[in-house]
Amino acid sequence: MQLRFLYPPRRPLEAWLSEDASRPIIAEVQKLLAGYGLYEGETTGCCDAATTQAIERFQELRGLSPTGKLDPVTYCRLLVPAATADITPVSAGERAAGGLVRARIHLVKSLRRLTLYDGNSPLRNYPVAIGKPATPTPEGDFAIASKILNPGGVLGSRWMGLNFDAYGIHGTNAPWKIGQMVSNGCIRMHNHNAEELFHFVPIGCPVTIRN
Repeated sequence: MQLRFLYPPRRPLEAWLSEDASRPIIAEVQKLLAGYGLYEGETTGCCDAATTQAIERFQELRGLSPTGKLDPVTYCRLLVPAATADITPVSAGERAAGGLVRARIHLVKSLRRLTLYDGNSPLRNYPVAIGKPATPTPEGDFAIASKILNPGGVLGSRWMGLNFDAYGIHGTNAPWKIGQMVSNGCIRMHNHNAEELFHFVPIGCPVTIRN
């Protein structure tokens, strides 16, 4: 998949909906679900039982928590034909097409610090908030799989999704929590820092997370 930027027709935060809700965004979601062969009902704009079941099935197929409720991550995944998990890190040469050519991200959870490297040279160092003990930030080797401008709300001004479940690096609407263990597993940054990082890193940028 060669996703570069995702421009949702509606703000992702409009997707916080549950069963029996009735809004225009639901009609769009029903059409998207029908395109995946998961919904056969009418486009009513009402989140009925059939729509909830289709959302739950889609979430299962994409490795998301099968709640059956529409949320911003599920909505954005619906807009992307292929699973973002298909994204793998690309070589420095391939990254030359956009962003910092040799960009890579390294996060040290115990320090609550995220470092942007240009090859082996540290370029920027940012304070971050990470997952709380009950929902820790995952450790491992990942890659940037999606980039969303201005998702809003708890996601702040930028979203950089990882190729693992629904985790990502994003801005925040609670900057006073940066440096703490407070998230559901995502990495939160000050909005101005997230915007700068967003500019530097291309799709496929390697991300390593260590304790």
